[in-house]
Amino acid sequence: MNHKKIYISALFTLLLVGCRQGQTTSKPPVSSEPPIVNSSEEPTSFIPGERKGTRKLEFFGINDFHGAIIESDSEPGIFKIASYLKSRYATNVGGTLFLNAGDYWQGSADSNINRGAFLTRAMNELSLDAMTLGNHEFDWFDTAIMNNKALANYPFLGANILKKDTNELATNLVHYDPTFQASTIVTKNDVRVGIVGTIGPHLESSILATAVAPYSFEPVESYIRNEVTNLREKGADVIALVVHDSLAGAVGSYTNILNDKLVDLVFSGHAHTEDNQMYNGIPILQTNGNGKQIMEVEATYNFDLQSFTVNETNIVEGSYIKGAFTEDIATRTLFSEYEAQINSVKNEVVGTLTSSISKNGLANLANKMMYEYAVGEGYPNVVAVHNTGGVRVYNIPAGEVTYGDIYKAFPFDNEVMLIENVLGSTLKGYISFHPSYPLSPQAIVDQDLYTVVTIDYISFGKYSNLANVPQIHSGEYVRELIAQHFRDYREVDGASY
Repeated sequence: MNHKKIYISALFTLLLVGCRQGQTTSKPPVSSEPPIVNSSEEPTSFIPGERKGTRKLEFFGINDFHGAIIESDSEPGIFKIASYLKSRYATNVGGTLFLNAGDYWQGSADSNINRGAFLTRAMNELSLDAMTLGNHEFDWFDTAIMNNKALANYPFLGANILKKDTNELATNLVHYDPTFQASTIVTKNDVRVGIVGTIGPHLESSILATAVAPYSFEPVESYIRNEVTNLREKGADVIALVVHDSLAGAVGSYTNILNDKLVDLVFSGHAHTEDNQMYNGIPILQTNGNGKQIMEVEATYNFDLQSFTVNETNIVEGSYIKGAFTEDIATRTLFSEYEAQINSVKNEVVGTLTSSISKNGLANLANKMMYEYAVGEGYPNVVAVHNTGGVRVYNIPAGEVTYGDIYKAFPFDNEVMLIENVLGSTLKGYISFHPSYPLSPQAIVDQDLYTVVTIDYISFGKYSNLANVPQIHSGEYVRELIAQHFRDYREVDGASY
């Protein structure tokens, strides 16, 4: 059965055609597949408030947006995404939900400089129904989460995020009320949709240890079960699960939840891996992140049969959104409140790359800059250790380099740390899978003593064998050392790294 949909933007009307269920699309979806749940009944006309017949529901989601505010070659940016979502809302007024699977703020100068405040408010403009906290929400410690929570007109979810000192829900960070507990219910086209959010318990190790120290992420199953039970008792017709955790490849900790069909759909995140699968009749979606795609599930709810029918699932490509939509005026106007401050920082031209520098090259550059800093401070026998995962771009191309380019490559506020008198045998264990400079593990002598210059994310991390030894805070950040290197030399050969 084919469905034609008319999408209306503020500036023009588009007739959209698209792809079959379960495929990625660069055009809007048109399904020729039968519904996943046995029901061919179309949404009927209804009297608002009368819970009879069927209703149409549309779920939209993003994950791992990482501050991708401004349009780039591969990213549509928040302003065109806003236009796309508003056009979709207009085709099913009162029947749409928008969900955010976390890692939303951290990742660009445009967002980092205002600590996510603009993006938090942008979700108000886009009528976000709920956001699940991701590990990178903790990068600026709990203060930033609390500040943004105060700005948000939607709940921050994280039913399994507990305070270690009380072993109770971290209500300073996440939503709680006596009725819906750590979750929420929203009513769309008279359908009561419960929304449960959790974070992967293993993700504590993906956060600066000192930032997450007051909190624990507990195994998810019992928390999801408790929330779903309560939401059903409070009248939820449908349950959406929004997790900052990846189910691509294997559903892992969520197996029993899915086998028991406790939830009706899952929006996931963290792995930046495209996922559009059906598991036990339940759609599970994830995008590549950075706003490059949008998750979409179209469904109907039948009050008479009390059944939720998934008609279509899609991953809509940002390339389509970039080409078909203009920037949303309201969201762009909101950004103008922050733009002058941001541009004064990120638009500084710090130098030029005479050739492109790769992700690995950037990690090597970071190591060399930390090494030169430590040597300049008079430390002996220095070895620098940075992680490749702390570099968040695939490359910086040849040409003019701005501070914003460096900021996007090194968005994390990881302080440079110094550790003295480290035995070579211990240093080999610390380096593990991380690149080092100027010595490789093979060149390190077990009985010699070294000064390690590194970043606090690694040095205080769960797998660090130096976490409990004295460390010297430098007050320096890698991106600042790199930016100053460009300022000093003006031209840098990326290929040399």
